[in-house]
Amino acid sequence: MARSPAPPSAVSAPGTATERELAVYDQNSQTLRSLNQLFWQIPVISMSLTGGLWFGVAKAEASPWFQLGLLGLAGVGNVVLVLILHRLRYVMDEYLSWLRQFDTSGFVAAPGKGWLDKPYSVRTALQTMFSLAAAFSFAMMVPSVLDVAKPRTAKARTLAFYDRAAEDLVDRYEALDFGQAHPHLAAKLSGAAPLNILDVGAGSGRDAAAMASLGHHVWAAEPSDRMRGLGRALHGAEEIQWLDASMPKLQAQGLTGRRFDLIVLSAVWMHVPVEDRREALERLSALLTQGGEIYLTLRLGPGDAGRAMYPVTSDELGRLAPLAGLEQRVLGDKPDLLGRKDISWRTVVLTKPAPVSH
Repeated sequence: MARSPAPPSAVSAPGTATERELAVYDQNSQTLRSLNQLFWQIPVISMSLTGGLWFGVAKAEASPWFQLGLLGLAGVGNVVLVLILHRLRYVMDEYLSWLRQFDTSGFVAAPGKGWLDKPYSVRTALQTMFSLAAAFSFAMMVPSVLDVAKPRTAKARTLAFYDRAAEDLVDRYEALDFGQAHPHLAAKLSGAAPLNILDVGAGSGRDAAAMASLGHHVWAAEPSDRMRGLGRALHGAEEIQWLDASMPKLQAQGLTGRRFDLIVLSAVWMHVPVEDRREALERLSALLTQGGEIYLTLRLGPGDAGRAMYPVTSDELGRLAPLAGLEQRVLGDKPDLLGRKDISWRTVVLTKPAPVSH
């Protein structure tokens, strides 16, 4: 708590001031200067606080609860700064009043002539700005609350996750090289005759673009509107046919009557509910040419709370594959390329045997 200056009535006139009174005057003057410096630091504090938290909100699109916390903190922080400004200006007024009583003739009052230079105009402007920032933060919490509270199916929650986190995910996906992520595919497709390829859950289109650059005809199925839009913007639609389709049914006009030599499911199978996996494999098998392959990467490790994920094993896939007329071959495991130590990936190929000629 600030200590009140000595009462002006107890102070002598400047010309007859005692040594103690002059020391008190000097101390109060220095205190006022310190308070004034603190006053002008508050806008910088507000900009750093609000800007940092809003930036955090923009980067945390995949976690709406975290966004809510950051927005709430930004709003409360600006309200607190409004109160601090009010209290600080009041204490400064007390010191100004004391200095004025001590030396009325030397005191600069600066009463102002217009509304712009009136007393408290700076404080009022800053408090208005902080209040608007707080109101904006609180207002932005409303759609986040509605988004969190909205009842959704597991599939809808997963799509909402990819729509929210699209920009961040695209940056991470595009930072990885296709050959590094899928060495088996890179070796298989390099120099091969043109194949018809379906990339299911194509995401940013990194893999689809790489396969198209090797001379293959690629269809990219991506159910997230935001991911599909960013992928189309990054890699175009001339060499890649983009489709809005999802597992297990994979229904899209561009797939009608079409068969593929290769179907790619990279980091997709864990999103398919266990009860839908047989139907999904049968649909994939129906889209596959005789002798064609389905390339899958299975995520091994804990799931993600922000999106629906279900446990996957190559054993389960091996039991389901024959029911869809497919044969399984496990290529091996590899660590997560994004550096997540508790996650690894198993690469599996399902082949649709060609009919035996007699």
